[in-house]
Amino acid sequence: MNIQIFSVLRKINRHRKARRKQRAGEIMSPVRRIECVAPPDERICAMTFDDGPTAAPTIPPQDRAELGLTAHLLDVLKAHGAKATFDVVGSTKENYPDEKGALHSHHVFGTKYDHYASFGQDHLAGAEACSDLVKRMVEEGHEIANHGFRHRIFGPEYFVYRKRVFCRNLDEVVTDLERLHSLIESLGYEMKLSRPPHYVDKIGRFGRETAYTAYAKMGYHYMAASADGGGYLPTCGDYDKDVAAMVRPLREILERDPDGLSGAVIFQKDGYNMSIQSPIADALDLQLKLLAEYGYRVVGVSDLMQLSPFEDVGADDACLEAVRGLEAAGYCIGFQNNTFQPDASATAEQLDAMCTQRRDFTARRITQRTPLQEAEIQRQIAARFGDCPPVKGNTRRDAALALWEAVRTRG
Repeated sequence: MNIQIFSVLRKINRHRKARRKQRAGEIMSPVRRIECVAPPDERICAMTFDDGPTAAPTIPPQDRAELGLTAHLLDVLKAHGAKATFDVVGSTKENYPDEKGALHSHHVFGTKYDHYASFGQDHLAGAEACSDLVKRMVEEGHEIANHGFRHRIFGPEYFVYRKRVFCRNLDEVVTDLERLHSLIESLGYEMKLSRPPHYVDKIGRFGRETAYTAYAKMGYHYMAASADGGGYLPTCGDYDKDVAAMVRPLREILERDPDGLSGAVIFQKDGYNMSIQSPIADALDLQLKLLAEYGYRVVGVSDLMQLSPFEDVGADDACLEAVRGLEAAGYCIGFQNNTFQPDASATAEQLDAMCTQRRDFTARRITQRTPLQEAEIQRQIAARFGDCPPVKGNTRRDAALALWEAVRTRG
């Protein structure tokens, strides 16, 4: 697809995503879409890298080209004292027979499937072939997330990937996720987050089930992003300009608002762009220097969520400790769009979800509008946990405060 047309479609898709996000704010769900969180009381953001790990060389070569791209990125992160979430694949070596697509296009890595590090170079990438890199990530304090063992899209994406083979049903998606989960677990790490290949959420041809259904079975949250490093785009013909183009959007955000990336999740690629180059190898150092100039600390997504799990519960909110505690204890307290909606009145449906473990809750749209009174909130919590402190209001904030006290008391 022509990149200019793709850019227009991306803008249209942003509006569609905004509408979907608004509707997702009506669904209480064990799986939340983590694009960003409310800014903590310091400037902090998360960095994520898709499609690795890879032992393939940086292109053009760096000073220590023998390291490979992922090792180079880990060195840069270490030099800046930064942590990240690596959204890894298992291996794409099974994604044949296939044909290589045109250079500078979305099909450069394969017409029917994706191939990492590149077409015919599958042995150089993925957690199966590069387990030493996964171990290094864990040893150095980075987070690992599940990007699918074979990196096969969950359902059709006709605008961009017309000939792409997709998963047929939920079982195929979950089996693929479990395969990678088991591999990473064998390396001593348990994953908690996942991002679908190419952000395709619908599963199978008809899309009756989605990534959220699969992630509920896995116990994952959906890792999205609110800022884009852009390292997957084709070259403009000048490598230095490609590198600069990866830094410019972050700089523009920070120049408009120095706090504009606080709480953000930034998307990056641990691999080649559509022109089989790796501008991320040079851009990452410049991006991290820029963030440091503005006083930012860079962490993994789960570390960011531990500071502020939701988009609308800030550092000064009275219920922050309660929602952090309930989230860590595994309760289904939020909406699919990663909001908590602390000022909304609590209803019976919402309180039932909040008192339920994520593993035992099936996502559902909240239809009740009648607010509970304080005495009823207290009664329902006490019925579940044996006791409940006095409830001082009927908002979701008040319910969370009382629920957390009951959970802590129960131990």
